[in-house]
Amino acid sequence: MSLTPQAATHGRVVQLSRVRKDGSAYKNQLLTVHVDVSIEYPFKPPYIKFCHEMYHPNVDPASFELCSAMLIQENWKPETTIEDVLLNVIVLLNEPDLSRPVNMEAASDYIHEEA
Repeated sequence: MSLTPQAATHGRVVQLSRVRKDGSAYKNQLLTVHVDVSIEYPFKPPYIKFCHEMYHPNVDPASFELCSAMLIQENWKPETTIEDVLLNVIVLLNEPDLSRPVNMEAASDYIHEEA
């Protein structure tokens, strides 16, 4: 099942509005991301990792790889654009997915900060 152009545009508008409304611990910081797009793209998701240490529930503390539900092969949709992926990275930085943390210490700190 593919998204209609209207649904895809609506999804981007929703993501952008979420990014704009959030204050972020990463605001005004320069973050460098490595995006590895294989020859099998768009049928396989890109590989995303930070080029520096990131203390975040969804970033592996050893490899700096981003863990995002969007980037799991079972969830990946070929119509997903790199723009969609990068917007998802920004949203995930502001709103960690605590259902799939890879950095448990950062997840615990985030939960206690929010409480």
